Amino acid sequence: MQAIDRHTDHARSDVRIDSALAAAEYEQRAVSSHHAAMLVAIHSVLEEARFSPEVFVGDHASRFNRDHVEFAERAAIADLAVRLAMAENTVRAHELQVVTMLGRTPIAWERFRLGDISPANARTVAELAASLPEGDTAAYVAFDAAIAEHATRLAPARFRAFARRKREQIVADTAAERHESLRSERRVRFEPDLDGMAWISAYLPADVATAAIARLDAEALSLSVAPGESRTLQQLRADVFGDWITGVGSSAPVGVRVGVLIPMLTLLGLSEQPASFEGYGPIDAESARKLAGNATSIYRLLTDPVTGAILDIDKPTKYIPAGLRRMRQAVDQTCTFPGCGKRAINCDLDHTIDRQFGGRTTFTNLSHLCRNHHRDKHQTLWQITQDADGRITWTSPTGHVAVPDPPPF
Repeated sequence: MQAIDRHTDHARSDVRIDSALAAAEYEQRAVSSHHAAMLVAIHSVLEEARFSPEVFVGDHASRFNRDHVEFAERAAIADLAVRLAMAENTVRAHELQVVTMLGRTPIAWERFRLGDISPANARTVAELAASLPEGDTAAYVAFDAAIAEHATRLAPARFRAFARRKREQIVADTAAERHESLRSERRVRFEPDLDGMAWISAYLPADVATAAIARLDAEALSLSVAPGESRTLQQLRADVFGDWITGVGSSAPVGVRVGVLIPMLTLLGLSEQPASFEGYGPIDAESARKLAGNATSIYRLLTDPVTGAILDIDKPTKYIPAGLRRMRQAVDQTCTFPGCGKRAINCDLDHTIDRQFGGRTTFTNLSHLCRNHHRDKHQTLWQITQDADGRITWTSPTGHVAVPDPPPF
């Protein structure tokens, strides 16, 4: 982009501004149109995988076999996720969006495809349209007609509020049934953030969530008036919440096990190199030393000072020793498939080369795989290899090679 010469005639500023505004509008429309095209491309790949599953699961596959089609679809989703640097759930969500909009809101889809609707507003359209009663064509048509034009001109927050109101008006007579159905979707999400912080959020029935917030506010307010209390109300709410879910101050605190990978010099106070907190990622040296001070057990890992790779430490054995299992868990921290964030403690510890084919039970022939990716390894043409340092490489059925993740230390 060329720099603006601010010493030119100021009388032409309005021309330059108009030109820049037009360029911004044009590029925004292009981004929206290209995003819609990407969704179509993702849908096309997955449709081809369902039609020709042999590409992803082998020549024996048939599109008339439900299991073959399912694994082909999963392998294709994983392939797209690695190539596009997306989460697999994001790939699924993208396909669901295009299928939903094509089938339920064709007017909004066409405006999105032309670049008139932003990706954010298009996601809202698809999300709310997907929540309409299955097979209720009249509801689809009414919703599409009510929101399509507004989606082109309202900012995301305003549009979402408007579209929610329209959706509620259209399906008001089934609100109770839909609420009961969605109760089964309640869940808690964990999202690591920067500098040793993280987010926890919960999807709950409105009455439960409202009661929880009211109780949280009440306890935070009661603490705020204590003599010498200097924490803000937001800090107090966070501290009370943290105490609740960790059992601090309760008669029966909950015991949990977490791992921290700490460089020896950091542990000794001779370095401030960050440590790695299992299931989270990097944390500062001081926090790591505090955690180590309260540790009930410590495992030592000998690493290569140049590559950071852990040296092989085990002899062939039929069973995986607890110490080796724990060390592999500390290194992997998550499922080793590219982009998968499921904690290693909840994954299977798998032999990269199966024991039946001569694979050894050693550090450099083990890795953690979540149950889904463990099954994909055995049921599809995805391939995994480990080098002499234990670094893992995945190759997709279409030949894409994922670069090994760096070590966590």
